[in-house]
Amino acid sequence: MLRTAARRRRATAALALVVVLAVPPATAAAGGGATTLGPASTISLSRASAALPDAATSPTAAASVASGLATATTTRRLYVDKDTQAEAARKAAAKAGRKSVAKKLKVISSTAQARWFGTWNATSTVRKDVRTYVRKATKAKAVPQLVLYAIPGRDCGGHSSGGFTASTYKRWVREVAAGLRGSKAIVVLEPDALGLDCGGAQRAKLLTYAVGKLSAAGALVYIDAGHSSWRTPADMAKRLKAAGVAKARGFATNVSNFRSTKDERAYAEKVSRALGKRGVKAKSRHYVIDTSRNGRATAGAEWCNPPGQGLGAKPRWVGGKRLDAFLWVKRPGESDGSCNGGPSAGTWWTEYALGLVDRRAR
Repeated sequence: MLRTAARRRRATAALALVVVLAVPPATAAAGGGATTLGPASTISLSRASAALPDAATSPTAAASVASGLATATTTRRLYVDKDTQAEAARKAAAKAGRKSVAKKLKVISSTAQARWFGTWNATSTVRKDVRTYVRKATKAKAVPQLVLYAIPGRDCGGHSSGGFTASTYKRWVREVAAGLRGSKAIVVLEPDALGLDCGGAQRAKLLTYAVGKLSAAGALVYIDAGHSSWRTPADMAKRLKAAGVAKARGFATNVSNFRSTKDERAYAEKVSRALGKRGVKAKSRHYVIDTSRNGRATAGAEWCNPPGQGLGAKPRWVGGKRLDAFLWVKRPGESDGSCNGGPSAGTWWTEYALGLVDRRAR
């Protein structure tokens, strides 16, 4: 099954994920030492949105997009996290005099990407972890992007299996929400959780709980909704409604996967319409698409380190009727797992990263 297990890797990709305050040994390969987070950078506009004026030169346009996203921010910038394996690799290459490699890796490290939070962020520290990350983004007048990946039975026994117990998960979510309170952050909630079949009713209840707490804290919550080659739109809409999407901003697609933006947008539109038929109001039927590695979108590509892939469209607000943004949820260059010549999940893989850059969408 095309389960986008790739997402799990991201988990291991704790490097980017963990606000880095504490990366347990199990995820050490994915994580690096904590470094100062970098400033925000203005998101590049693709030709598809060339008609939209840049927020840096048009505050009114920026405010309009922000207003449409139900966020108080007055900028269309997404936060660029410098505490990533990509940045560490870039610095190492530059120090070693490998200027060409460093230049290519900067294409990745200078781009806004989501930070993952999971079981490597203990319940006792996750509030501080989240608050530290969010405050740095806020200081830079940029929007932080987070992924939560700690639900019980995570990955259903796959490469990134794990997760908290139900009671611990609820406490953990409350702590995350406390760390977010007062900010306007993007939160992609639990990759693979709805696409997979394990967990059942308990999983739906836990997701509903998380959506409620995070939304109440002011976050723009997008529940992971798989991708265009996994569940049917009608099936996913049913799962999303059961998971409390009515209290979220909407859903996310293609997380850690390689499906084309065209296919994902068509899928997401169908899911949104199917949610409408189930009584979900328009305000909760928005979506974001992970474009981090779909620049080539090879038809039928497997989820685990498929060859020939490239970076996709750079993250940016879209501000469409339902499509809110393109994001880099998965951190490019971090392995999907021990497959196709790659290292363990979440481990940095320079060769693959350079290939993604060479074949990137332009």
